[in-house]
Amino acid sequence: MVDLLACTNGLLPSGGEVVTFLGLRTRHQVARVLRRAGLPPLEELAGWTRVLHWLNEAERTGNSLLQLARESRIEPATCYRLVRRLTGQPWSRVRRGGVAGAVTRFRTTFNGLGSNVLSGPPPRPILSPAVTPSQPAVLPACKTSPVCVHQHPQGFLADRLAMPGYPFDIAIARDGTAWLTRGHAAVLEHLKLEPFASLGFIPVGIAPTRVVLAPSGERAWVTNQFTKDVAVVDLVRQFRVGAISMEGDPLGAVVSPDGRTLYVTTNLDRLFVIAVAGECGRVIRSVSLPHACTEIAIHPGGQRIYAPAWRAGVLVELDARTLTLVRRWELGGVPFGCVVTADGLRLYCGNEKGWLDVVHLTTGKSTRRAFGTPLEEIALTPDQAFLYLSLRTAGRVAIVDADSLETVSTLETGGMPRHIAFDSMGRLAVIANQTGWVDLVR
Repeated sequence: MVDLLACTNGLLPSGGEVVTFLGLRTRHQVARVLRRAGLPPLEELAGWTRVLHWLNEAERTGNSLLQLARESRIEPATCYRLVRRLTGQPWSRVRRGGVAGAVTRFRTTFNGLGSNVLSGPPPRPILSPAVTPSQPAVLPACKTSPVCVHQHPQGFLADRLAMPGYPFDIAIARDGTAWLTRGHAAVLEHLKLEPFASLGFIPVGIAPTRVVLAPSGERAWVTNQFTKDVAVVDLVRQFRVGAISMEGDPLGAVVSPDGRTLYVTTNLDRLFVIAVAGECGRVIRSVSLPHACTEIAIHPGGQRIYAPAWRAGVLVELDARTLTLVRRWELGGVPFGCVVTADGLRLYCGNEKGWLDVVHLTTGKSTRRAFGTPLEEIALTPDQAFLYLSLRTAGRVAIVDADSLETVSTLETGGMPRHIAFDSMGRLAVIANQTGWVDLVR
């Protein structure tokens, strides 16, 4: 629980997200877990985490609470009241005591019972049950010619593989096998697609989140949220060969087309540029973001980076070399998953408030289509014809025509579908489901 709040800088996730992350069933169980650990109620614990985040940022940057409040888009008076309510002291006095003083006050307030939670090892991964597959939904055949070259799946759920441990991100390598992050199991799972089965796993670090494959297919980088590093994995020898230490918990990642540069976002709301070579990586620059999340995209030409600012409601376009701001779109809501077309002309961005934005990158103009349910991750078929949209809270994946934005089919996956990946030929798709399985789509 503490790790989850630290990852979000004290921004309290929804009750459902907290329950799912902890592998519990109700918020009442969450409350009991906190009481047994000697910790305050969830809302109060989130407030303490927020105060500690502000103190850490104040020590790191020298910024005032007023500046930090504006960066977080929170009313400054609310921040000052929160500090006084929790600590019983004004911000000026709390600031002088620093992070160490605040942690001491927290432990004293709660009689030290939660101290091992703040400093002890992470909790044991909680595994989720497998679920049987639902009936397939069939996507209409190609609309171009009778002789149809299948560059996208036909659109039906063909197989399901039980996979406990919070499956989250998925990437398919050049050899046709897939690599899956399992956040609660702390591993990178190796899958073969035909037949659909596990080939084993590689321990990579705590809370592996995003996996990025090198263009050569020989190496992968995995963001580990709670070990503050990016694991370097040799996919040929199949073991972790190194790690790139990060400032903050790494969230999203993307690699440049030439495979020489890695871009990583962290929970400190920063984007880092890392020069990578072999088992090593070196941070060469970074820039502040309005609000970082696990999603980030790169222009196919490699010259632009696109970062949805999540709860800040904006999408930013940055120069990939200098990280200077090029453009900014006020999309509103909670922009999240995004993908750029292969020709670099359009960007699709899902929004947790229930809509899809299409940004025309040549003109900067955007259009919108409402879905009425939160959109999370997005994937584009290799032939650029269809979008697969993860409707996590609805337990579905929508298949949408990339031009008309009309829904042509829906996959009833159940659970909570997350990231989606396609093989290079476009015949197959794999959907990670954080509830405890992986689906294969033909």
